[in-house]
Amino acid sequence: MTQKEDTNFHPENVPIGPRMGPEVDFPAAFPNTGNLQDICQFSKTPVRYPKDMFPQDGFGHKYRQADAINQLQSWYGVCCGINGTQEEQICCAEQAWKKSLAAYCSREFSIKTSHYFCCKKSGKARWSCFDKEASDTSYHVSSEVSNGNSPKKIRGFKYNSSACKGALRGTKGQTEVPYISFPPGRPDSSNIAHICAHHKIRPRYMPKCLPRTGYGWLIRQSKAINVLEREYNQCCEEKKGEQRCAEKKWKKMVDKFCKDEKKTKGQQFECCGKKKGEEQYSCFAASAPDPEYRSTDGALNLPAAPPTLQTLCDTHTAVQNQMVERCCPRVLQEIPACIEAEVRPSLLVNLLHMLYLL
Repeated sequence: MTQKEDTNFHPENVPIGPRMGPEVDFPAAFPNTGNLQDICQFSKTPVRYPKDMFPQDGFGHKYRQADAINQLQSWYGVCCGINGTQEEQICCAEQAWKKSLAAYCSREFSIKTSHYFCCKKSGKARWSCFDKEASDTSYHVSSEVSNGNSPKKIRGFKYNSSACKGALRGTKGQTEVPYISFPPGRPDSSNIAHICAHHKIRPRYMPKCLPRTGYGWLIRQSKAINVLEREYNQCCEEKKGEQRCAEKKWKKMVDKFCKDEKKTKGQQFECCGKKKGEEQYSCFAASAPDPEYRSTDGALNLPAAPPTLQTLCDTHTAVQNQMVERCCPRVLQEIPACIEAEVRPSLLVNLLHMLYLL
């Protein structure tokens, strides 16, 4: 059995008897110049997977995948209706593709079952995984469906043209926009461990590294992440109540970010258009590209922060040292005391300094 079949197996959903649900062509292929024409034709056809195609019970995993394709089909219609260049349409389609899959993964994690394996990855690794699993024929439109019916319209997607200005490859005089994992996921019991374990090595963003004009949205997003990470640090230093503290700080970030968004001219982050409070929070949580806080890579990192004892253990595979092998397998709280007991302060400084050279 392949990894895809194995990790996406849902034993509780195995049908009994002759009932068979439809085959769902999931995930959809990543938008590019080669399939844009097919994408636009696909967006104009009737909904690909009507709900009545599925048996009422035992096909939850297939229905979630079908729902993601139906959603994407509708959102592609927004992009194909743009009166702009092909590059702008593709950039819009990329936004729709990522947002649809992020929403799909959020639904997967909300259900206590085996989750689609690409959802367990984060950031660029997640998108690459979905892209590799996609079928080349995912946007194939059969002549049988051309019955003149209008495609189903699904709300929830708004094209962010500002995000595309610097992402158009080969456009003279424009700067490529760095990837920022925004919005950050909502803290809960499933991700608080990653929030605290990785908060020192997740990327921060410096204003001087960002484009100077025309990218206010990027500045506001990076500022919100920087402030939230500082406040997460305070929560993680507390011995009790990290999750409650982190969620409180996260909500504060959402409130402040949307307040700043509404002061600006032009297009705003779509979730800020929701009703303030839980409706807005739910939208931000569903839009998070890395809800589990597993990603620690970024395009615009701050100058390297002073290495820590945890940093030493995170890179232990590159440091062949008996002390590392003895101490790093311990629980997080015991690592510093173990390492400090094993080495003299001066030697510890040399070991940490060595991390800059790896």
